[in-house]
Amino acid sequence: MTAVESRPATPETPRKRRRRPTPWFLKAFTALAIAASVLFAVIAALGASNVRSGFTAIGTTEEPQVSAGNDLIYALNDMDANLANILMVGDKNLGPGVDRAAFTKLFEADRAEADHDLQLAALHAGASGPGAQQVATAFNALGDYEALAAQVMYVDTTSANRPAGQLPQAESAQYAQATDLMRSSVLPAAHAVADSNGAALESSYQNRRSVAQEAVWWIVLTGVLALAALVGFELWLTRRTRRALNPALVGATVLTLVVMIWGAVSMGSASEHLRAAKKDAYDSVAALSAAKAESTDANADESRLVVDPSRATQYQASFLAKSRALLDPGPNVTLDTYDAAVKADLDAYFNNPSHPVDFGGYFGTEMKNITFPGERAAAEQMLRTYQTYELDDRVFRQKLATDLPEAIRFDTSPAASDSDGAFTAYATAVQKVIDINAAAFTANINAGVDEVTLWQWLPLGACVLAVGLAVAGVRPRLAEYR
Repeated sequence: MTAVESRPATPETPRKRRRRPTPWFLKAFTALAIAASVLFAVIAALGASNVRSGFTAIGTTEEPQVSAGNDLIYALNDMDANLANILMVGDKNLGPGVDRAAFTKLFEADRAEADHDLQLAALHAGASGPGAQQVATAFNALGDYEALAAQVMYVDTTSANRPAGQLPQAESAQYAQATDLMRSSVLPAAHAVADSNGAALESSYQNRRSVAQEAVWWIVLTGVLALAALVGFELWLTRRTRRALNPALVGATVLTLVVMIWGAVSMGSASEHLRAAKKDAYDSVAALSAAKAESTDANADESRLVVDPSRATQYQASFLAKSRALLDPGPNVTLDTYDAAVKADLDAYFNNPSHPVDFGGYFGTEMKNITFPGERAAAEQMLRTYQTYELDDRVFRQKLATDLPEAIRFDTSPAASDSDGAFTAYATAVQKVIDINAAAFTANINAGVDEVTLWQWLPLGACVLAVGLAVAGVRPRLAEYR
């Protein structure tokens, strides 16, 4: 038997790697381009929606809360000022609108405004938390003040035929008790509410602006990703099929590029509108609203000098402190040297408006933040009228030392040449600057909303169009492989 010859084993030949077919790549690239385009559109639309909600929150909720707090402080100061005026004039009629009835009407209007502002504050603060506690404290303190004010006004009506400005000592003591309560309890509680709202607005602004700035980068990042997918697809398709550029894919690419650039510019513009609304406009409104309230309280110190002369030194020091809060020419000024120091600073500014603003206080804050058309001229008029009012205050104090009836007439007269007339002109000038900045705030908020409203749906529409173009460009190529 013949042995079967064995054959040597041969190594197994490796399989050839299969290349994926072109249709598979066409479908894969199409899916990638669609996914990148959808991601870009969704991110752009969500970013625009978030930015728009920021404008809405600041413009319609948070800023009105802060304004209500500032209005509350002004109403409280004006309320106490009118209480002092009621007691100062007594039952005497010193001219049109200068009598007990007129000042009582103003007092009641201030009280209604203060109650309204506190109710708004309570509504926004909710039922619990630090904000609610601050509002409750303000409500309770205001109630106590109103009770004391009602008592002293009633007592004053029983003091018939007394000379204007000459209150019985017991009545002066009652007023002192009321105004001390305003300063020790009511106003601090109101300031706590306003400060809390102001801090919340600042924090919200920082967060909202961050969202707007981040939206720019997210739009660019996802836009570049979508462009990379589309350009890569086009290059692969041109190389694989050895054909010219695909018009539909080029159209999708150009559309994506335009939307990305347009979206980034729009979000950047919205961010700038938000900055202008808060920093350029509202910060001036806040400073001047505080100045308005402080001015009213300083003006009331003149009436308090008449109503309660035993505390003249305290009220003079208070007037100086409030004047320096408005326009601070520097340290070590007294009531006697304040006017000269203010004149030196204002002369330096008016002689050379490009000269750095040397004075501080609320007016210094405003003069360093001049931004809008007409604002500088209005602010300069505010400074001039303020200077006139301060000079009239010194005239009032001189008259008070020698002629009480004439001092009261000068203090309460609305004539342009008298103290109250000068104060009215000054208050009007302050309000004009506030109005310019408030209008600019509203305009920037509205412009920001308009800027991004379109972008809540435009990226999605552009995405549908880009996807349609991509699919239209690929279908003929896929049909070739059927």
